[in-house]
Amino acid sequence: MTLRHHPHRNLFAPQPAPALFRTIAYSFVGITVLIAIMALWLSSTRARATVKMKREITTVDTFVDLAKNPEAGQLRGRIVKGTFQQIQDYSVKEGTPVDGIVVGVVTIINAYSKPQTLVATTRLLTADNRLYRIDKTVVVPSKQSVTVTAHADKPGRTSESAVGTKLTIPGLWPELQKFITAEVTSGFSSTKIVKKIASENELKDAYASLQNTVMAQAEKALRAEAGVGTEWNVLLDAKIIEKKSNVTVGEKTESFLASMKIEVTGVFYPAKDIEVLIRQKLKEKLPDERELIEFDPSRATTAIDSLDVKNEKARLHITAQALSRLTEKSPQLAKSHILGLSEADESAKLKAVDGVERVDIRIRPSWIHTIPSSASHLELVVQ
Repeated sequence: MTLRHHPHRNLFAPQPAPALFRTIAYSFVGITVLIAIMALWLSSTRARATVKMKREITTVDTFVDLAKNPEAGQLRGRIVKGTFQQIQDYSVKEGTPVDGIVVGVVTIINAYSKPQTLVATTRLLTADNRLYRIDKTVVVPSKQSVTVTAHADKPGRTSESAVGTKLTIPGLWPELQKFITAEVTSGFSSTKIVKKIASENELKDAYASLQNTVMAQAEKALRAEAGVGTEWNVLLDAKIIEKKSNVTVGEKTESFLASMKIEVTGVFYPAKDIEVLIRQKLKEKLPDERELIEFDPSRATTAIDSLDVKNEKARLHITAQALSRLTEKSPQLAKSHILGLSEADESAKLKAVDGVERVDIRIRPSWIHTIPSSASHLELVVQ
């Protein structure tokens, strides 16, 4: 056999060293681990974006028809009518302080030889012409004295007199006045009294109170007649037929009587039905991406627009308000718009949406500042 020599092949060339294979293997392993770590890191990144929405007022202004036997487009209702009357006694509260009567005690002295009779209201006079009158008839024995209460002709401090003040009795004969005299033994003083009058305010307040009383009685009676419970709301239409009192403005009195007659029509309707209707009307005014919040049916304004008592029909005028906001259904809040954005870009994009008040972004781990690219790793909360 003949061996042929290959000019380009060195059968005795050195083989790669084992250390080189190890280096290549370690590098491959390291790259693989790094890729695994990166994949793990990317899969563990989570983000939560909380969007606080502005509240906007939504208003509804509508009419609703009520009927005892409702047809299409009408709500249940009862319309009943009656006349109610009430009479009530009221105490006068307002008053004006005035000077009261001036009273005191006098001693009548008889130095004459005969007894002297002085009838009630006999006048007693001071030197400066302050006039008093005794309160009862007295007989003053000769050479003796008696005491008796007296009062001034005029009220007020000008009629006051101190103990010891001398008094004459002008109704006696001038010669007899020298022997029969009087003296103040308990000083005359005035007191304050309150003079009560039926003022315009007193009568006004009385009629207002009386009307409230009559209306409360009317609602109770009409509710019973309509056969409805407290779950039905009521609107009352009142017409005052008569109101009167037994006093006039300015008349002095401690109390007075007032009466009132009112014709009342009660419009009754289920509170729940109206609430449902108002909610429906409010929602109809909103686009799909908005929702109602903080609706309080008790703050809705309901008034009687027209009445047909005979046929038990009525039309109500209703105005109501509620707050609304954007929801996550809004295309502008879709996750796809912000996936993969930086934290700053995401915040700016969400804040640019009309109706957004505030944006709060939380990314985990905290040193990452980019929103995950996967929708499943992003939680979008709309408040």
